[in-house]
Formats: sequence, structure tokens, C-alpha cells
Amino acid sequence: MQQNCVANLACLPGLDFISFFLPQNDLHIYDFDPLAMVGPYNCNVSTTISSMPAGIADKQERRSNNERKKRRLASNRESARRSRVRKQRRLDDLSSQVAELLDTNQRLLIELNHMIARHARIVRENAKLREEAADLQKRLNEMEVEEAEAAPGIPEVA
Repeated sequence: MQQNCVANLACLPGLDFISFFLPQNDLHIYDFDPLAMVGPYNCNVSTTISSMPAGIADKQERRSNNERKKRRLASNRESARRSRVRKQRRLDDLSSQVAELLDTNQRLLIELNHMIARHARIVRENAKLREEAADLQKRLNEMEVEEAEAAPGIPEVA
């Protein structure tokens, strides 16, 4: 692992490999921290943007930005597509739920109409039965009065 670090340090731009091991008073002679640069770099990797001429660095930076922008746009398109699919699925679910609720509502309205008609029949039948009961009660009272007038000597039983 240590050999890789030394090899990586040798590939860093603007770094004099020999002077790296010599004592130095001014640690800020480089525009970067050499220890921060140690890592997964190797000599086959292209040089950093800071060591390139300005035109090439700008061109690579623009290309990198364009690639990031393309990836971001592709990601956004895919996200929007998934969102549209979810929205369509939700709309289909809601549409089927509306159809189901309309069918249920129609069935309940028919059932309600049957119940209202049945209630009306029962109310009419109840009124007819009350009228009959009132007529029968009236006839019973009349019969009791006639009986009481016909037989005055018989005591009435309560």
C-alpha cells in the first residue's frame, strides 16, 4: 500500500518528488495539499485541471458539466415518466372506485325506493287496522250498552 502512495505522489502535477522528502520551511508553496491528493490516483489517470492550459481545462469542465447536465436531464425525464405512470395508475384506481361507488349508489337507491314503498303499504295497512279496531271497539261498546239496557237486574262484571 505504501508503494502505491509513493507512486501516486510521483504522478501529482507540480510536485517535485525529490524535494518532497527534503525539509521545507514554507508548506504553502503548492496550490494544493499533497496529503489530500493521496488516494486512489495512479499514474495512468489524466492530470488535474489546475495543471492544464486554461482552454483545455475550460473545455473539459464544460464537457463534464454537459455530461452532468445530460445525466440530470435523463434522470429528471425518468422521474417525470415514473410520476406520470403513478398518476395514471392513481387516476385509473380512482375511476374504477367512482364506477364502483356509482353502482353501489344506484343499488342503494333502488333498495331505498323499495323500502319507502313497503313503508307506505305498512302505514296504509296500519291505518286500516286501526280503523277496523276503532269500529270493533265502537260495536262492542254499543253491544254492552244494549245488553245493559235489556237486563237491568244483572250486575255488571268489571
